[in-house]
Formats: sequence, C-alpha cells, structure tokens
Amino acid sequence: LAQMAGVSQQTVSSIERGHADSATLGLVKSVARPLGITIDRVFKWKGPELDRLVDARHARVVRAVVALLGDDWQVVVEYTFNHYGDRGSVDVMAWKAAKQAIILVEVKSELDSLEAVLRSMDVKLRVVPGLVLREKGWCAKAIGSVLVLPDESTSRRAVDRLSPVFDVALPSRTVAVRRWLRNPVGPVRGIWFLADTPD
Repeated sequence: LAQMAGVSQQTVSSIERGHADSATLGLVKSVARPLGITIDRVFKWKGPELDRLVDARHARVVRAVVALLGDDWQVVVEYTFNHYGDRGSVDVMAWKAAKQAIILVEVKSELDSLEAVLRSMDVKLRVVPGLVLREKGWCAKAIGSVLVLPDESTSRRAVDRLSPVFDVALPSRTVAVRRWLRNPVGPVRGIWFLADTPD
C-alpha cells in the first residue's frame, strides 16, 4: 500500500493506528486512493446555518433583480406551478404589457449543478408561458429565460469553464440581456451577472 500510495511504510502504519492528525488531507487521500476509498470532508463552524446564509444571499439577488426591472414590468416573485408532473417555482417572473413580453428569471447564488439548472430552466420555459396565458391572460410574443448569477469572479470562472455548454444553451450575456429588458423583441436566453444590490 505504501508503495502504491508513494509514501513510506511508517506513514501508512501511523494512519492505520489512528495517528493521522498531523498528516495533510492530501497525504491521507493518497493512501486511501489505492484502496478505493473516497474521503468526504465535513466542515463545521459556529456561525449561522449555511442554508440560511445561502437563502439570504439568494434573497438579496432576487431583490436586486426586482429593483432593476422597475415599474415597466409587472413582477411576480416565486411563481409556483404544478402541471402534469412538471413542477417548480420561478424565482422572478415579469410581464411587460406594452411589449407583450415575459421574462423568467432563475437566480443562483452559486452555480452548483449545470444539468439541474438547465433542466429546470427548460421546464419553466416550456410550461410557464402557457400557464400564465390561462391564469393571467399574458399572451407573450417575446419570451426571455435568464440565469442570474452574482457578479463576482467565482461565478464568472464557473461560466467560463462551462462556456461550450452555456454558449449554446444561454448564449446572451449581461449587456444583451439588459438591452432586451429595455426593448424586449423576440426571444432571449442568457446569463445576467448582477451585483447583490443595484447601485
């Protein structure tokens, strides 16, 4: 095992006897890998619960989106739906009557699962316009589907890393999305990088 892990036999012995406290995480992973063992890291801290912090961040970005849409758009926050097994909620949905335009906004405080985000956005784009036509009489001629991410280097790096997918699925970026919001004509699918607060 020591040979396969590229460490000394003494190191393996020490870990086997439960004396791994002084070993680095990388060293322990090196010893675990040949055995087919994966190490899950659990981080605990004494601050507020992480989900509450994520919710607060999400709420700030939603608030910023609503503020930037302004009075030109009729805004609905957390529009929920359940239509023949397709269910979910739209973080921000807005209607611009003068242009017969609707925008469906998916807010993510961090980009975790690309597949889940794109699938969720696709369901909403496919289902929600028909539902709001029946429920609210909103007959949309222009439909936008936008992913809003915090305007920070982490989000931008994640999008850059997955750019071959995003360039096809959500090709427009912040400037084009903002232009469409001012004059919504035709469809738009894109990513809008947005600061937590609209300065």
